[in-house]
Amino acid sequence: MFEQAVNIFTIIVDLVGLMLCLFGYFKYTRRPFIYAVIFFLGEVLSNYYWCVYALVMGDDPNVSSILAYFGWNLAFIVMVFMQFGLRKERGIKSFSILALLPVPLNIAQLALYLQYGGIFNNLWQVSCATISICLALDSIIYYLKNKKNGVTFPNTAVVIFIYIATEFGYWTASCFDWPSEWLDPYNYFSVINCICGLFIPVALSKEFSRTAEVREGGRLNRVLDVFRPLFIIVTTVCCLGGFFLAVWMKNILSQGVVEGAENDPYKIIAVVLFIVSLIIVFFTVMLIMIVSYEQKNIAKEELELAKFSAEKSNAAKSEFLANMSHEIRTPINAVLGMNEMLLTESLNARDKLPEDRDEIVKIFSNICNYSGNIDSAGKNLLSIINDILDFSKIEAGKMEIVDNDYKLSSVLNDVSNMISFKAKSKGLSYEVDIDNTLPDGLKGDEVRIRQVITNLLNNAVKYTEKGSVTLSITTDKDMGCGDMILLVISVKDTGMGIKDEEKVKLFKKFERMDIEKNSSIEGTGLGLAITGSLVDMMDGTIDVDTEYGKGSTFTIKLPQKVVSNEPIGDFREKYKKSISTMSAKKETLFTEGAYILVVDDTSMNLTVVKGLLKKTGIKIDTAASGEASIAMARENKYDIILMDQRMPEMDGTTAMNRIKEDPDSLNAGTPFICLTADAISGARERYISEGFDDYLTKPIVSSDLREKLRTFLPAEKIKE
Repeated sequence: MFEQAVNIFTIIVDLVGLMLCLFGYFKYTRRPFIYAVIFFLGEVLSNYYWCVYALVMGDDPNVSSILAYFGWNLAFIVMVFMQFGLRKERGIKSFSILALLPVPLNIAQLALYLQYGGIFNNLWQVSCATISICLALDSIIYYLKNKKNGVTFPNTAVVIFIYIATEFGYWTASCFDWPSEWLDPYNYFSVINCICGLFIPVALSKEFSRTAEVREGGRLNRVLDVFRPLFIIVTTVCCLGGFFLAVWMKNILSQGVVEGAENDPYKIIAVVLFIVSLIIVFFTVMLIMIVSYEQKNIAKEELELAKFSAEKSNAAKSEFLANMSHEIRTPINAVLGMNEMLLTESLNARDKLPEDRDEIVKIFSNICNYSGNIDSAGKNLLSIINDILDFSKIEAGKMEIVDNDYKLSSVLNDVSNMISFKAKSKGLSYEVDIDNTLPDGLKGDEVRIRQVITNLLNNAVKYTEKGSVTLSITTDKDMGCGDMILLVISVKDTGMGIKDEEKVKLFKKFERMDIEKNSSIEGTGLGLAITGSLVDMMDGTIDVDTEYGKGSTFTIKLPQKVVSNEPIGDFREKYKKSISTMSAKKETLFTEGAYILVVDDTSMNLTVVKGLLKKTGIKIDTAASGEASIAMARENKYDIILMDQRMPEMDGTTAMNRIKEDPDSLNAGTPFICLTADAISGARERYISEGFDDYLTKPIVSSDLREKLRTFLPAEKIKE
């Protein structure tokens, strides 16, 4: 009677465990649940027909080993895969020698049980069970060693360990004869084994409830609301139907059974019950395939929706960057343009003064120095603004390193002019320690080198309340090769330093250190992220040595090509000398009869363009709006039209198209150059695709402007 109850309990547990694992997979869509489903399908495949046959016939079925052990063999190998999958989920890569303790006991049990069930089945089951229990024990040992580090309790490993231990228990018990079924340990081990099996889906759910994303919801939830009860109904009907079918077949077959017959007619009952098991298996597999297909469709739709949302968000970001670029770069254009005119006029005036008027020459030289500092500050301000644009380019993979010849002394003076002022305003000492033997003429990306040094110095000043900021530059001569040197650039501060746990955030975008303490410090958190990316793109390295509360030292190592062995010397004096001795720029573009139209809604920008082209001989008309430019294009034939893109009421693209399409316009074939502060990645390609012949960014560089005009002006109007 007890044994029959155990058989019924086994069937119920297998079916309930199968349902729980199946529904767990529907909820979490994690691979270990699939292994658990296959495990219970294997158990159902063998246990159902075996237990129902025992209930109906009062005896174990006499069937082939393949029929009897196929499901169990499948279950044990799947449990091994489940264990490996769980170890991967938990990040376990090592194996403790202590986890091999069960092996000798299992070998002894195999020797005892080898007489039953066939050699292959015994070797297979015991081998798989041994691997599983050793893996489970190793996961438990791993937890005990690392629980102080936050490793979570291995629920599934504990359940599997007990499950396999009870398997060995009832295998061993079945090797002996017992006085009664109530004294047979086999039945008690079977009950414990079934209970442990029932806890497998519970343990798996506990493993993944903390980290896995629940996939239920919306349409999928409605699908599962149909399939859950359908699965329960179908499996229940199959199980009960198989039982009643076996009872009916027993009654039919018993009427024609000849006692002692060589062939066992009751084998057909076992086969039919095995087929019922297969029906449950096939229905479960079909259900998994249907739900998985639905899950993939939903996931695909969610991915497409997320992609659409991301593209929309990216478009909004690009629009913001374009607007920000335009609004900020436009006034900088006026500052730098006016400064260039100031510098040019001052140098011209100075050079025309009589030589004996030394005092006036000195005054104009000072004006030139002031102008040079304005130029450096404006360029550095522009560089800071471009950080945001550069970050956008880096993320899009469109940032390029452009190597050109440059003067190291000029770079150092640029960054020092800006930083020394900032440091002085905070009461900090700004110090420089430059190796005077460094070659001054180098080849590299001057803009990016200036940018990374500026970023590091800005950070040093921002996060230092008292003390000093020191810029040191030397070279690692041991790392040089041929005409290459390794610049070693260090920025040291006496600021607050960085906590050890926050070092990992240093070069991540939008990250700020010690937020509570630094909440009042301005910054986007992009500086170091961009710096790290740029240094990497220039084949360099960046390291930090810091102590919280005492300061930090950032060190960059960059390979650079030497183009001039002239030593840098005292770079400050050298830069001052170059300013005082420089002469006015010689005009390189002279025209005769050239006629252009400049369209911009900012009057200062119109003044800048006119000033930059003052000595070229070009006749310049100006228009402050798109409508005004259309009216002027009807009355005058221009050689080139410089068209600002962003203007109120009518943008530059619309104005250009109206001029080209206007039947009364004299400028349908006139070259149009887009004049804009929009400098984000892809802007040039976009404007040219809209119909512009070329693209010129603000702040306007006079040499770039002249080059564009030289390209598009008629050759006969250019005087060589």
